[in-house]
Amino acid sequence: MATTFEPQPPVAVSAGLAEQATKRDFWRNGASDDIVSDEQWSVWARHLSKRRLPKPLATLCQASESPLRWGLGLDELTLQAVELFSLADQLQTKPKGKTRFDASNSVQALSAWLPGTRALPQSAGFALESLAVAHLLPAVAGEAAEDTWWQLLDELWQLAQSATDWRVDSELPPEVALAQQLLAGELPLTLAYLFPEIRPLYKLRETAYEALSEGLVELTNGQGLLRGPYLGVLRPLLACWTRSRAICQRFKKGCWNGKAEEQYAWLATQALSLSAADGRAILGQPHDERWAPEFLATTLRLGGEPADVAAAKKLFGKKLTRLIVGRANNRVPETSDNCEWSGVAVMRAGWEPSGPVVVVDYASPQLRLEVWSGRQKLFGGTWDWETTVNGKRLEAVGPWEETCWFTDKNADFLELAIDLADGARLERQILLAREDRILLLADYVHECGNANVCHRSRLPLDDAIHFQPEAETREGLLSTDKPIARVLPLALPEWRSDPRFGQLTSRDGWLQLEQQRPGKNLACPMFIDLHRPRAGKPCTWRQLTVAESMEILPHDAAVGYRAQCGKQQWLIYRSLAPPANRTLLGQNLSTEFLAARFLAPAGEIDELVEIEG
Repeated sequence: MATTFEPQPPVAVSAGLAEQATKRDFWRNGASDDIVSDEQWSVWARHLSKRRLPKPLATLCQASESPLRWGLGLDELTLQAVELFSLADQLQTKPKGKTRFDASNSVQALSAWLPGTRALPQSAGFALESLAVAHLLPAVAGEAAEDTWWQLLDELWQLAQSATDWRVDSELPPEVALAQQLLAGELPLTLAYLFPEIRPLYKLRETAYEALSEGLVELTNGQGLLRGPYLGVLRPLLACWTRSRAICQRFKKGCWNGKAEEQYAWLATQALSLSAADGRAILGQPHDERWAPEFLATTLRLGGEPADVAAAKKLFGKKLTRLIVGRANNRVPETSDNCEWSGVAVMRAGWEPSGPVVVVDYASPQLRLEVWSGRQKLFGGTWDWETTVNGKRLEAVGPWEETCWFTDKNADFLELAIDLADGARLERQILLAREDRILLLADYVHECGNANVCHRSRLPLDDAIHFQPEAETREGLLSTDKPIARVLPLALPEWRSDPRFGQLTSRDGWLQLEQQRPGKNLACPMFIDLHRPRAGKPCTWRQLTVAESMEILPHDAAVGYRAQCGKQQWLIYRSLAPPANRTLLGQNLSTEFLAARFLAPAGEIDELVEIEG
């Protein structure tokens, strides 16, 4: 978390907090009259050591270690942050099995942190360090020198004030927006909570209210979904808002407005939907850790609904959900969603841990996706491509646009399009059939003129996955120590003895489909069977003849395929020219796209998705 941002310079103050502390109006009515005396510091330090409220953050969140760790991997923390977090872990009241709080080491760590604040590096990592320092300050008052303690509090106060004019919106880089919410929202709220006796700090709750309200509303789509690039910081943002929500139970006004409260509740659902069955965040950072049981339980306690509890228990099982309180009901949230503003589509066959999940981030030209089969990730990262026409590479000249989204009990279907140079266009289809457990990932290149078209589609394999090509045919298995899925390149001849048109290979961690043919348009589909029991069954596929007005159409006008895995068969049809009345495999079609089960030997079809065009 090294991204930095320079907000407005620190707000100039007439005097430090230590100097203001000699004035009676510096202290709120709840403070003891003895604090304002000649022995002010000793009285204040003793007061901090004996007060029962406010409770430590871990107590508020019912956690066994500091909630500042939530949503973070150790790889993204500085050594100083790790040390501060370890000290913060000890603040839990009578922590069972934990080391007793070491005030002396804490003072040394805070003194070492202090010089680095002069440059005010506005990064998420520094913000987390600042929060750890704030939570440690009450506990070290009896050990720290008076000047050092007040200087630390002064730095935090000025840091919170300096972030006041730092606005947040969805166009900021994700880590910058995270830093803004930590510094402009959670930090002033934390100072107001930890030091309610000090009037200038207690006033910071208003600043926090505005920043947190703005963050939740501006960074989500109205139903709690972040934009695609923000999925990498979803868990840290959720952790920031969950800690703030826990703290704000102690304030009558709360910590954000009604719209923000709605978004937080929605985000709890979205965070579940964007989780794999093993607890990892989908399209998160590579080093992200799994859900901490305390983090999950606190999020659902503060923002979840009974349906969210039911989904979590189905998806994760007892190990991650053992701390969740509250009843689950028979209802669960919708499993699939798509938002063009967010540039995110979630396709989930169900909440069962064995079900396949596909998440697509199309908010930028570098489209990303993750594909999971149960607890095993198959693909994760940028779905890369390269198109050449007569040897000339065509670059993208715009963003991805959603052209079709469809979801029902049978399937989820997303179609995207992006303009290419020289008037060409690339269309991309993702189809997940829920019950059938099949996935279609298809690229279609359009408007290339009568030219030699070559297209490469590359999918990033998970580190644990390797591709095993068959010796005589062009399909292959995606495997760990056992077969998980089978990949069929539908537009290529099944047998390797026919060398025409392209190849399906893997290299350097990528699964690559390469095709080339002359024509105006080119179809490049990959059919992936995600049903593990079928992985070892015989399979086959064929390119079908498509006819219109008794004439056979060329491959750049319309394509059809029949795929068979075990005893089950499917029909895939795509019109590459304007739709018309056509026939294939005994079916009469006038649609743009059809995916259906093929019921042999009767020759009938059971429609999964049909797009009329």
